[in-house]
Amino acid sequence: MRFFTLSLLLIAAGCEFGVIQAPLKQPNHSLLSDCDRPDLAQASAIVADALCGTLDVLENPENPVGRVIPLNIMLLPATSTVTKPDPIFFLAGGPGQSAVDAGAFIFSSLDETRRERDVVLVDQRGTGKSHPLSCDFSDENHNFIKTSDQSLETSIRLMKACLMAYDADPAYYTTPVAMDDLNEVRAYLGYQSINLLGVSYGTRAALVYMRRHGNTVRSAVLDGLVPTTMQIPANIAIDADAAFEKLLEDCHKQEGCNDAFPLLAAHYDSLTNRLQRAPEKISLPHSRTGEHLEVTVDAKMLSGVIRNVLYDRLLSTLIPLAIYEAYEGNYQPLASLALVFEPERPIIDSGMMASVLCAEDMRLTKSANATSRFNNQIHDLLKPICNFWPQGDIPNDYFTPVNSDVPTLLLSGALDPVTPPKYAWEASATLSNAQHVVVAGVGHGVATQGCVPEIIASFFSNPTPADVNAGCTANLKRLAFFTSFAGPVSFSEDKND
Repeated sequence: MRFFTLSLLLIAAGCEFGVIQAPLKQPNHSLLSDCDRPDLAQASAIVADALCGTLDVLENPENPVGRVIPLNIMLLPATSTVTKPDPIFFLAGGPGQSAVDAGAFIFSSLDETRRERDVVLVDQRGTGKSHPLSCDFSDENHNFIKTSDQSLETSIRLMKACLMAYDADPAYYTTPVAMDDLNEVRAYLGYQSINLLGVSYGTRAALVYMRRHGNTVRSAVLDGLVPTTMQIPANIAIDADAAFEKLLEDCHKQEGCNDAFPLLAAHYDSLTNRLQRAPEKISLPHSRTGEHLEVTVDAKMLSGVIRNVLYDRLLSTLIPLAIYEAYEGNYQPLASLALVFEPERPIIDSGMMASVLCAEDMRLTKSANATSRFNNQIHDLLKPICNFWPQGDIPNDYFTPVNSDVPTLLLSGALDPVTPPKYAWEASATLSNAQHVVVAGVGHGVATQGCVPEIIASFFSNPTPADVNAGCTANLKRLAFFTSFAGPVSFSEDKND
């Protein structure tokens, strides 16, 4: 999953909920200090007044003399002079994404949420600067999740080497342990109650926190639901195929797109079959660096690129054109889209991803579904890795639905290829005080789209799900598809309306 970043701590015998330290009367910002200059220049503005620090926690919570690891903390202070006592804690996706890195970007679009509340970003153990379980494939010109058989073999080899090099026991980097860490940070900073904002895998983490420490949660906003009942790798192909079918349908309804690509489905299927029979070796310039690349394009690479691009509302407008050009033998548009998801430095700590998914979802996922158009790349990669990766313990009820009456706003993109609305509806069945908003024209991640930031800010101010007014999201429709390199043809109404 994009940007997609999917722990057992018994503080007292026989008690699932960790003992909550007595909160300070006032949040204690003196425990933090000015932040260093961020690695990413784009984050400089929002962290200019931020405070940073660390909290040391036990790697193995049951071994008081064992290894201690630091949790990296960044606090974005409220921007008004009057600050509410309950901050917003952000939980990042992946699993494996740094909350500090991702949160700085997301909250640059959520200004109103910071007006009266601090925002707390905590790198989950194993990510960012919290004793990261990273595995750098940059020297191999290779990412963690690739599609060719040769890349799969390379990934497994590199993950074995990284595992041997870690000064860590990856078995203790699971979600329940990490959510107990988060509760320790809450108590350390002196907050009695908090609000949660989780995205993608961060929604799973938030639900686990709500189960273990629900009495500290004032409200929650969950964007792109990954409930505990969902086996993350199981339906990757099926969900991507459904989103792709929706794209084909919408292209057919847009007169300009249908005129330009009347045989889009047939061309994609023919291209897939062609690449399955005989992968094509091509020579391309890197769209960002200009470096000359020799690339072997196969059917797995094709489906992987299309699946990734389906996440993004804007980039997905290029899919029909990229498919048509590839069908005609021009792979440059497809390659350019692929390189969007090849960042200059890794954004996922893949060792932490393996620790979470091998101990949790892959424990139940014995096989994975595939379709004629999409294979299940994440499962195909994780299955051999989980054979040698240390797997931590998780509670017996981990995969049961989370029951909670915490005021919760669920957000879904109707076009999402990895966490479509069905998973939020599934989670809502046991969230007795929740409202689910589905945004019609958006893929994975709706929190920063259109008027949704205002909806989130309003909800945190008044966490009453029944009062949520999401009428403004009706304007967030599917964008017009590119019909040529010049851009989309404007359309005023759907063909079938």
